[in-house]
Amino acid sequence: MIKNEMKKCQAGFTLIETIITLIVLSIAAIGVLSVFTFGIGRSADPLIVGQATQMAQGELDTVIGIKTANGFSSPDLNTGTGQACKTAMLTGFNCSLDICFVTDVSLDNTGTCNTPTLYKRVAVTVTNPTGGSVELVTLLTSY
Repeated sequence: MIKNEMKKCQAGFTLIETIITLIVLSIAAIGVLSVFTFGIGRSADPLIVGQATQMAQGELDTVIGIKTANGFSSPDLNTGTGQACKTAMLTGFNCSLDICFVTDVSLDNTGTCNTPTLYKRVAVTVTNPTGGSVELVTLLTSY
């Protein structure tokens, strides 16, 4: 009689059930946290790309200003690839300036880079600390 009364009073989870529940919840939490960790690790990328774009645009503005102030044939606008940029970059960012003569038939063809024409293709490439890069291109004319 006492045995039957003890069984009726017992209620709740066993130790094994509690341990299995903790293991299942831990596995689920690890999956969710790994997604958050990946997202947080990449959350600064849009900011870095935005900074690189702004610096490249600033360099293009400087080149256009040089052309406006000193003319199309300014020594500051000599043709060549891999030139140093005219403006300072933020720490960790690198800038490269390519200025090439192009023809009106093919404005992207830089094969005749040193043959004078009425057009110069200016490409600014800013490489950011995470390894990505932004390239902006404009066209200068001798008009």
